[in-house]
Amino acid sequence: MDEIELLVEQTYRHFQDQFSKEAESSDSASFGMRNNLNFIIPQGPGIIYHIQKSMGLFVLRTFISLNIRNDYVNILEEPGNYPALRLLEGSGQVDISSRLRFFSVQNSLHAEMIHDQINNRRFPIEEETLCNISDPGFSWWLSTKGKGFKISFNLAHSEYEGYIKLGPLGDQNVALKQFEHLSSILQQSGLDLEMQAEVNRFSLDEGEALIIEELRKLFEEGIISESLAHLFKLLARNYKDHTSLESTWFYLDELASMRKFWIQVQDDLFL
Repeated sequence: MDEIELLVEQTYRHFQDQFSKEAESSDSASFGMRNNLNFIIPQGPGIIYHIQKSMGLFVLRTFISLNIRNDYVNILEEPGNYPALRLLEGSGQVDISSRLRFFSVQNSLHAEMIHDQINNRRFPIEEETLCNISDPGFSWWLSTKGKGFKISFNLAHSEYEGYIKLGPLGDQNVALKQFEHLSSILQQSGLDLEMQAEVNRFSLDEGEALIIEELRKLFEEGIISESLAHLFKLLARNYKDHTSLESTWFYLDELASMRKFWIQVQDDLFL
Protein backbone atom coordinates (compact mmCIF):
# COMPACT_ATOMS: atom_id res chain seq x y z
CA MET A 1 0.00 0.00 0.00
CA ASP A 2 2.81 2.46 0.84
CA GLU A 3 4.45 1.87 -2.53
CA ILE A 4 1.17 2.42 -4.36
CA GLU A 5 0.41 5.65 -2.51
CA LEU A 6 3.94 6.96 -3.13
CA LEU A 7 3.80 6.23 -6.84
CA VAL A 8 0.33 7.74 -7.17
CA GLU A 9 1.56 10.93 -5.50
CA GLN A 10 4.64 11.05 -7.72
CA THR A 11 2.68 10.58 -10.92
CA TYR A 12 0.14 13.14 -9.79
CA ARG A 13 2.91 15.74 -9.31
CA HIS A 14 4.32 14.84 -12.71
CA PHE A 15 0.87 15.35 -14.21
CA GLN A 16 0.57 18.78 -12.62
CA ASP A 17 3.97 19.89 -13.92
CA GLN A 18 4.00 18.34 -17.39
CA PHE A 19 0.87 16.64 -18.64
CA SER A 20 -1.54 19.55 -18.32
CA LYS A 21 0.47 21.52 -20.90
CA GLU A 22 0.54 18.58 -23.29
CA ALA A 23 -3.17 17.95 -22.85
CA GLU A 24 -4.01 21.58 -23.55
CA SER A 25 -2.02 21.45 -26.77
CA SER A 26 -3.49 18.14 -27.99
CA ASP A 27 -7.06 19.07 -27.03
CA SER A 28 -7.06 22.00 -29.44
CA ALA A 29 -6.34 19.63 -32.34
CA SER A 30 -9.46 17.60 -31.51
CA PHE A 31 -11.95 20.45 -31.74
CA GLY A 32 -14.22 20.82 -34.77
CA MET A 33 -13.72 23.24 -37.62
CA ARG A 34 -14.33 26.86 -36.70
CA ASN A 35 -15.61 27.82 -40.12
CA ASN A 36 -12.17 27.73 -41.71
CA LEU A 37 -9.42 25.33 -42.77
CA ASN A 38 -6.48 27.22 -41.33
CA PHE A 39 -5.13 24.26 -39.41
CA ILE A 40 -4.24 20.69 -40.32
CA ILE A 41 -7.09 18.20 -40.15
CA PRO A 42 -5.99 14.94 -38.47
CA GLN A 43 -5.78 11.75 -40.50
CA GLY A 44 -6.84 9.44 -37.69
CA PRO A 45 -10.30 8.12 -36.77
CA GLY A 46 -13.13 10.18 -35.41
CA ILE A 47 -16.60 11.61 -35.90
CA ILE A 48 -17.59 14.06 -38.64
CA TYR A 49 -20.86 15.74 -37.74
CA HIS A 50 -23.43 18.41 -38.53
CA ILE A 51 -25.54 20.17 -35.90
CA GLN A 52 -29.02 21.09 -37.11
CA LYS A 53 -30.66 23.70 -34.90
CA SER A 54 -34.31 24.71 -34.75
CA MET A 55 -36.46 26.50 -32.17
CA GLY A 56 -35.01 25.36 -28.85
CA LEU A 57 -33.77 22.03 -30.23
CA PHE A 58 -30.80 20.56 -32.07
CA VAL A 59 -30.13 17.27 -33.83
CA LEU A 60 -26.71 15.70 -34.30
CA ARG A 61 -26.05 14.06 -37.67
CA THR A 62 -22.88 11.99 -37.37
CA PHE A 63 -20.59 10.03 -39.65
CA ILE A 64 -17.97 7.54 -38.46
CA SER A 65 -14.61 8.21 -40.10
CA LEU A 66 -11.45 6.12 -40.10
CA ASN A 67 -9.53 9.00 -41.69
CA ILE A 68 -10.99 12.40 -40.90
CA ARG A 69 -8.88 14.33 -43.39
CA ASN A 70 -9.80 12.16 -46.37
CA ASP A 71 -13.49 11.99 -45.50
CA TYR A 72 -13.70 15.70 -44.69
CA VAL A 73 -12.32 16.65 -48.11
CA ASN A 74 -14.61 14.16 -49.86
CA ILE A 75 -17.65 15.51 -48.05
CA LEU A 76 -16.78 19.10 -48.93
CA GLU A 77 -16.42 18.14 -52.60
CA GLU A 78 -19.55 15.97 -52.83
CA PRO A 79 -21.88 16.63 -49.86
CA GLY A 80 -24.75 15.02 -51.75
CA ASN A 81 -23.01 11.67 -51.42
CA TYR A 82 -23.50 11.84 -47.65
CA PRO A 83 -27.26 12.32 -47.23
CA ALA A 84 -27.24 11.19 -43.60
CA LEU A 85 -25.38 14.38 -42.65
CA ARG A 86 -28.22 16.56 -44.08
CA LEU A 87 -25.71 19.21 -45.20
CA LEU A 88 -27.73 20.46 -48.18
CA GLU A 89 -30.98 21.10 -46.32
CA GLY A 90 -32.19 24.67 -46.00
CA SER A 91 -32.95 27.47 -48.40
CA GLY A 92 -30.44 29.48 -50.40
CA GLN A 93 -26.80 28.81 -51.08
CA VAL A 94 -25.23 26.58 -48.43
CA ASP A 95 -21.69 27.02 -47.06
CA ILE A 96 -20.87 23.39 -46.34
CA SER A 97 -17.62 24.17 -44.52
CA SER A 98 -19.54 26.27 -41.97
CA ARG A 99 -21.76 23.28 -41.15
CA LEU A 100 -19.14 20.55 -41.03
CA ARG A 101 -17.42 19.67 -37.74
CA PHE A 102 -15.12 16.90 -36.64
CA PHE A 103 -13.93 15.28 -33.43
CA SER A 104 -10.85 13.05 -33.40
CA VAL A 105 -10.42 9.96 -31.23
CA GLN A 106 -7.50 7.65 -30.58
CA ASN A 107 -9.61 4.50 -30.73
CA SER A 108 -12.03 4.03 -33.63
CA LEU A 109 -14.36 2.13 -31.28
CA HIS A 110 -14.95 5.41 -29.47
CA ALA A 111 -16.27 6.94 -32.70
CA GLU A 112 -18.70 4.03 -33.06
CA MET A 113 -19.81 4.41 -29.45
CA ILE A 114 -20.46 8.15 -29.83
CA HIS A 115 -22.33 7.61 -33.10
CA ASP A 116 -24.53 4.90 -31.59
CA GLN A 117 -25.45 7.07 -28.61
CA ILE A 118 -26.26 10.41 -30.22
CA ASN A 119 -26.80 10.12 -33.98
CA ASN A 120 -30.16 11.56 -35.13
CA ARG A 121 -31.29 12.25 -31.57
CA ARG A 122 -33.07 15.49 -30.70
CA PHE A 123 -31.81 17.46 -27.72
CA PRO A 124 -33.10 20.68 -26.13
CA ILE A 125 -30.57 23.52 -26.26
CA GLU A 126 -31.52 24.78 -22.79
CA GLU A 127 -32.29 21.45 -21.16
CA GLU A 128 -32.16 22.79 -17.61
CA THR A 129 -35.14 25.08 -18.24
CA LEU A 130 -37.27 22.09 -19.27
CA CYS A 131 -36.40 19.46 -16.68
CA ASN A 132 -39.21 18.41 -14.38
CA ILE A 133 -40.27 15.33 -12.47
CA SER A 134 -42.12 13.77 -15.42
CA ASP A 135 -39.37 14.66 -17.92
CA PRO A 136 -36.03 14.80 -16.08
CA GLY A 137 -33.94 15.24 -19.22
CA PHE A 138 -31.20 13.24 -20.92
CA SER A 139 -28.03 14.55 -19.26
CA TRP A 140 -25.92 13.30 -16.42
CA TRP A 141 -25.13 15.94 -13.78
CA LEU A 142 -22.27 16.40 -11.31
CA SER A 143 -22.45 18.07 -7.92
CA THR A 144 -20.05 18.38 -5.00
CA LYS A 145 -20.76 16.20 -1.99
CA GLY A 146 -18.49 16.61 1.03
CA LYS A 147 -14.96 15.64 0.02
CA GLY A 148 -16.25 13.82 -3.03
CA PHE A 149 -18.89 14.27 -5.71
CA LYS A 150 -22.22 12.90 -6.87
CA ILE A 151 -23.31 11.87 -10.37
CA SER A 152 -27.05 12.09 -11.05
CA PHE A 153 -28.42 10.45 -14.17
CA ASN A 154 -31.39 12.80 -14.39
CA LEU A 155 -32.84 15.73 -12.50
CA ALA A 156 -36.08 17.54 -11.89
CA HIS A 157 -36.04 21.26 -12.73
CA SER A 158 -35.97 22.32 -9.08
CA GLU A 159 -32.74 20.43 -8.42
CA TYR A 160 -30.30 21.56 -11.08
CA GLU A 161 -28.79 24.71 -9.49
CA GLY A 162 -25.23 24.05 -8.38
CA TYR A 163 -24.88 21.08 -10.72
CA ILE A 164 -22.61 20.75 -13.75
CA LYS A 165 -24.39 19.42 -16.84
CA LEU A 166 -22.31 16.58 -18.31
CA GLY A 167 -24.47 15.53 -21.25
CA PRO A 168 -25.73 12.07 -22.32
CA LEU A 169 -22.83 9.88 -21.25
CA GLY A 170 -24.39 6.46 -21.64
CA ASP A 171 -26.35 3.73 -19.90
CA GLN A 172 -26.78 4.40 -16.18
CA ASN A 173 -26.93 0.70 -15.27
CA VAL A 174 -23.58 0.09 -16.94
CA ALA A 175 -22.14 3.10 -15.10
CA LEU A 176 -23.35 1.85 -11.72
CA LYS A 177 -21.93 -1.59 -12.36
CA GLN A 178 -18.55 -0.26 -13.54
CA PHE A 179 -18.04 2.16 -10.67
CA GLU A 180 -19.10 -0.44 -8.10
CA HIS A 181 -16.50 -2.71 -9.66
CA LEU A 182 -13.85 0.02 -9.60
CA SER A 183 -14.51 0.64 -5.92
CA SER A 184 -14.12 -3.08 -5.22
CA ILE A 185 -10.86 -3.31 -7.21
CA LEU A 186 -9.34 -0.39 -5.32
CA GLN A 187 -10.35 -1.74 -1.94
CA GLN A 188 -8.90 -5.17 -2.75
CA SER A 189 -5.65 -3.45 -3.72
CA GLY A 190 -5.43 -1.55 -0.45
CA LEU A 191 -6.83 1.78 -1.68
CA ASP A 192 -9.99 3.29 -0.31
CA LEU A 193 -12.86 4.51 -2.50
CA GLU A 194 -16.35 4.39 -1.05
CA MET A 195 -19.26 4.42 -3.46
CA GLN A 196 -22.88 4.96 -2.50
CA ALA A 197 -25.35 3.88 -5.20
CA GLU A 198 -29.04 4.64 -5.65
CA VAL A 199 -31.44 4.03 -8.55
CA ASN A 200 -30.68 7.23 -10.44
CA ARG A 201 -27.39 8.39 -8.96
CA PHE A 202 -24.18 7.42 -7.25
CA SER A 203 -21.62 9.25 -5.17
CA LEU A 204 -17.94 8.86 -4.39
CA ASP A 205 -17.82 10.24 -0.88
CA GLU A 206 -14.72 9.04 0.88
CA GLY A 207 -11.39 7.60 -0.18
CA GLU A 208 -8.02 8.50 -1.60
CA ALA A 209 -8.22 12.23 -2.37
CA LEU A 210 -6.03 11.94 -5.48
CA ILE A 211 -8.20 9.22 -6.98
CA ILE A 212 -11.42 11.13 -6.32
CA GLU A 213 -9.90 14.25 -7.90
CA GLU A 214 -8.78 12.38 -11.03
CA LEU A 215 -12.24 10.82 -11.45
CA ARG A 216 -13.83 14.23 -11.00
CA LYS A 217 -11.53 15.57 -13.73
CA LEU A 218 -12.66 12.76 -16.01
CA PHE A 219 -16.31 13.75 -15.60
CA GLU A 220 -15.81 17.51 -15.71
CA GLU A 221 -13.24 17.76 -18.52
CA GLY A 222 -13.24 14.42 -20.31
CA ILE A 223 -9.59 13.86 -19.38
CA ILE A 224 -7.89 10.58 -18.56
CA SER A 225 -4.89 11.94 -16.68
CA GLU A 226 -1.45 10.42 -16.65
CA SER A 227 -1.93 9.85 -12.93
CA LEU A 228 -5.05 7.76 -13.52
CA ALA A 229 -3.30 5.77 -16.25
CA HIS A 230 -0.37 5.04 -13.93
CA LEU A 231 -2.76 4.04 -11.17
CA PHE A 232 -4.25 1.34 -13.40
CA LYS A 233 -0.76 0.09 -14.24
CA LEU A 234 -0.10 -0.26 -10.53
CA LEU A 235 -3.42 -2.01 -10.02
CA ALA A 236 -2.45 -4.53 -12.69
CA ARG A 237 0.42 -5.61 -10.44
CA ASN A 238 -1.90 -6.26 -7.50
CA TYR A 239 -5.19 -7.38 -9.06
CA LYS A 240 -5.20 -10.86 -10.54
CA ASP A 241 -8.21 -10.55 -12.83
CA HIS A 242 -6.64 -8.47 -15.61
CA THR A 243 -9.58 -9.00 -17.96
CA SER A 244 -11.95 -7.42 -15.46
CA LEU A 245 -9.52 -4.57 -14.78
CA GLU A 246 -9.12 -3.88 -18.49
CA SER A 247 -12.89 -3.78 -18.92
CA THR A 248 -13.15 -1.05 -16.30
CA TRP A 249 -10.26 0.89 -17.86
CA PHE A 250 -11.83 0.74 -21.34
CA TYR A 251 -15.12 1.94 -19.88
CA LEU A 252 -13.49 4.98 -18.27
CA ASP A 253 -11.67 5.73 -21.51
CA GLU A 254 -14.94 5.64 -23.47
CA LEU A 255 -16.65 7.77 -20.86
CA ALA A 256 -13.94 10.42 -21.11
CA SER A 257 -14.19 10.46 -24.91
CA MET A 258 -17.97 10.91 -24.81
CA ARG A 259 -17.70 13.70 -22.25
CA LYS A 260 -15.04 15.55 -24.26
CA PHE A 261 -17.16 15.23 -27.41
CA TRP A 262 -20.16 16.70 -25.60
CA ILE A 263 -18.08 19.63 -24.34
CA GLN A 264 -17.21 20.37 -27.96
CA VAL A 265 -20.84 20.08 -29.07
CA GLN A 266 -21.92 22.58 -26.42
CA ASP A 267 -19.20 24.94 -27.63
CA ASP A 268 -20.30 24.52 -31.26
CA LEU A 269 -23.92 25.32 -30.42
CA PHE A 270 -23.07 28.90 -29.58
CA LEU A 271 -20.69 29.73 -32.42
